[in-house]
Amino acid sequence: MPSLVTLKRLTAPPQAKAFFAKFLSMLCTKYPYLCLCLSLIVTTTSLALTTNNIRIIVPYGVGGGSDQHSRAMAQALEHTSPLKVYVTNRPADGGAEAFKIFFSQPADGSNILQATDNLVSNYVAGYIRYHPTKDLIPIGITQLTYNQIYVRSDDSRFNNWESFVAFAQSHAPITVANVGNTGSMEYLILNQLQQNLHLSIFQESYDRPQLRYQALLNRSVDALIEQPGDVKFLLEKSQIKPIISLVKQRPAGFPNIPALNDIKLNITPMFRFRGFFLHATTPPKTVKRITQQLQQAWASPSFQQFNKDNYMDLLPHYMDQQSAIPFINQLIIQYQQKNQHEP
Repeated sequence: MPSLVTLKRLTAPPQAKAFFAKFLSMLCTKYPYLCLCLSLIVTTTSLALTTNNIRIIVPYGVGGGSDQHSRAMAQALEHTSPLKVYVTNRPADGGAEAFKIFFSQPADGSNILQATDNLVSNYVAGYIRYHPTKDLIPIGITQLTYNQIYVRSDDSRFNNWESFVAFAQSHAPITVANVGNTGSMEYLILNQLQQNLHLSIFQESYDRPQLRYQALLNRSVDALIEQPGDVKFLLEKSQIKPIISLVKQRPAGFPNIPALNDIKLNITPMFRFRGFFLHATTPPKTVKRITQQLQQAWASPSFQQFNKDNYMDLLPHYMDQQSAIPFINQLIIQYQQKNQHEP
């Protein structure tokens, strides 16, 4: 970066500026067509620099699933379009801070909000006032994945789901590291488990993923609820292990881990979605352009491989705006109904 001295040397003196202005005036008088062409080039270049630089605002910390997802999409966008993409993490208040920052920016497509189902749960719970499909435009839902409960691989108290339940029933309360506020997807799932199995669970929430994972590793909590792709690096190092997959059938990749049907537990699975949103007032042409660029990036081999490698290919197709809006609206109803039944 140039020093202040260097910048001073690079700054043109007033005499030079005056001479340059006079030269341009003479040039335009003699060659008006040339000046028109130069003006168009400058204007077009300035516009390209503005529209080809975008920022993805992520409501969660570096290293978590949403961060990995956003950075993989940023890379795919840069490979499949002229866009230069920057990722900004704003983890605070269960994602509410990122929403405030996003809505303070101009609705010109230069900022994209990455959001999950916590956008829905935060809206239903009243933590944010922005309606997910009225104040925002979902331009692409690009991931759908499921939850598992994890324990440390070396935890001698429980090595499978049965021993975990037995321990939780006799050593109350058991602490589970969670993400999001009261009413989040993980919160509601754990409440279903606790009510159906008569467990006493205390949920400890962490906005930053590394703090959440470290809490399990250093024994500050007993277990962790998370999506498998988010903790792939911990699974590969055998530092943690899943004890149950919170879906009806055993998912590919974890054939030896019991699912809900295996333990004969009739609760409704809830999935994590991840997608990208624009301001509702973004110009339609801009929405169309960015939507097309996002869909091309999603279909790229690199992003498809990323989804597969991180157990995030449950959703076999891309949800564009037309399919994402009813999907999210139905999810709002589902969260409203579940929150009404919360104790």
